Amino acid sequence: MKKSSDTKDLIDSLIPLGMIFGSALGVVFGMFFKPNFLVFTIALGAGIGYLFGVIAYGIFRKQE
Repeated sequence: MKKSSDTKDLIDSLIPLGMIFGSALGVVFGMFFKPNFLVFTIALGAGIGYLFGVIAYGIFRKQE
């Protein structure tokens, strides 16, 4: 029963984790551009992370 609960928690965390990792990648990517471009890269990274999180959530939710 515990394994099923842990798996469900991980699946439910895919979207926020995708946004966090996307924002982190946006910050790293934004360091190579002008500082005023950094805000755009953070938002873009979070959006892309959200997209990947939703896709992964849909794939793993279907398998259950």
